[in-house]
Amino acid sequence: MARTCFLTARLRGLGLVAWPVMVRKMACSGSGPLSGDRGTPCGGFLHRREGRRPGARVSGGDRTGTAAAGAHALDAARQTYRSIFEAAPDGIALVDEDGTIVEANPQMERLFGYEPGTLVGQSVEALVPETVRDAHRGHRARYGSQPRRRPMGIGMELVGRRADGTEFPAEISLSPLPERVGCVICIVRDVTDRVRLRAFTKDAVDAAEEERRRIARELHDDTAQVLSALLLKLEAVLRTHDEAARERLCREVKDGLREAAEGVRRIARGLRPPALEDAGVVAAIEAHVRAISERSGGVVTEFEAEPVDGGLSEEARLVLYRVVQEAVTNALKHAEPSRILVSLRMEDGDVVACVEDDGSGFEPAAIERRSHGLGLVGMRERAAGVGGRVTFESRPGEGTRVVLRLPVQED
Repeated sequence: MARTCFLTARLRGLGLVAWPVMVRKMACSGSGPLSGDRGTPCGGFLHRREGRRPGARVSGGDRTGTAAAGAHALDAARQTYRSIFEAAPDGIALVDEDGTIVEANPQMERLFGYEPGTLVGQSVEALVPETVRDAHRGHRARYGSQPRRRPMGIGMELVGRRADGTEFPAEISLSPLPERVGCVICIVRDVTDRVRLRAFTKDAVDAAEEERRRIARELHDDTAQVLSALLLKLEAVLRTHDEAARERLCREVKDGLREAAEGVRRIARGLRPPALEDAGVVAAIEAHVRAISERSGGVVTEFEAEPVDGGLSEEARLVLYRVVQEAVTNALKHAEPSRILVSLRMEDGDVVACVEDDGSGFEPAAIERRSHGLGLVGMRERAAGVGGRVTFESRPGEGTRVVLRLPVQED
């Protein structure tokens, strides 16, 4: 019944319901607004024939054919709407005034993880997180008092709840059904990919900004200071008439220029390590770990590796380096570890990189919540871009483990 009402209401919006019903009624009673002067249906509107004047008698066969054509058009339109409803890429549900789902298309069932036919009869509140169900009932009541076609929760981040309790970001549109007071058509779209892209873009922008700040600090604290000191020494060279002092100052200027050049090279290596091209990704990661060990102030860093360069594209090698770099940086920044282990190996046709620390760790439930601050989204997206994946494990007081798997390219 609900399915028929839903389709009929949509068809009525196109004017495809009322007139076939009228045709059937007229065919049986011989009366109605389209009847001729003898109580028979007028052919001028429904079945015009060349030369027939208004009010002329229409045969029983004509009446039957017209009614059949109208019924056929109605059935065809219903079937068209049913096909669109069933095949729609978005979830579509019809919810009555009590908040009960009376119709749901297959995508709605798939989206929320329900078996076919089991979503109908459920309360619509089952599809929202438990923490907001009471508020949702209030929103639904207010919408029922002033129903109109509009997006749901403008300016809010909406979340849907699947049958297994997991949640996903959603975009929802509402439209009242005038033919059934209190009924609302809900269209739901999973926007997980959009949210991930937005988060990845934010992480990329934040990472670029952090990189700019790092370069600015290094240029200011290192290179700029050295160059300023050199300028003072050059001025002293110009002022002095003591040949021995002049030679000493020139040697100091030369040493300072060498130091400044090394500082610039160090910044350049941070932007794109030359070891990636010169010695391979294993050597580049080893050099990075060694440099971290020298600057980490007592944190023991270890490196274990098998030869893994072969079979990785240039892009995949850069991803491998950057993910390991990010994971090590996260460990130092957030975990306060005493030891960090970086390992590279081959496993089941994949290159596997693992970064483990014995730091503070945190609850698994907090992983996704902290994923942006930890750069996890960026690591995942980098890996996905070359067909890889990143897993992230942690326990309070037991440290953290980041594992990257990259498929080796076939020859």
